[in-house]
Amino acid sequence: MDFGKALFHLNNNLGYNLYRTYLLFHRELIRALKGYEITPEQWQVLIILWNHGNVTPTEISKVTLQDLPSISRMLVRMERNGWVMKEENVEDGRSFRVKITQKGEDNKQQMMQALEKHFSEFLNNVSAETNYHIKQELLKLRKILGDYSPQGDA
Repeated sequence: MDFGKALFHLNNNLGYNLYRTYLLFHRELIRALKGYEITPEQWQVLIILWNHGNVTPTEISKVTLQDLPSISRMLVRMERNGWVMKEENVEDGRSFRVKITQKGEDNKQQMMQALEKHFSEFLNNVSAETNYHIKQELLKLRKILGDYSPQGDA
């Protein structure tokens, strides 16, 4: 079967290109994080905690676009593996806040450097200006699509 015609049409489709790029980046993120035994989704949680301190599962859900049951299961695994811990939510006794552990803090610099090194192989071929413009356009598109942003802009 000749896929040339189908690929021509797919390659001219923005949604297909965005999704395909996501899949390829996600695959590389899995490879880069393999040594730490965390998933890309768990890595997102670590990024949130490194930058914002203690947060609720609902806040994690809003940022990651994952449903609360998935977040709950992920947090159980992360807690079991020593990355996070739960603490009482003094603002709402019915819920808890997620806090990064010492293991999570201790691995931050090493993980960030490993990821930067891994992705630099691919992104060195993209100019800083192009990289900046791609990010700006993606942020605009996310805003148009109604992405969550605590400041009201993506």
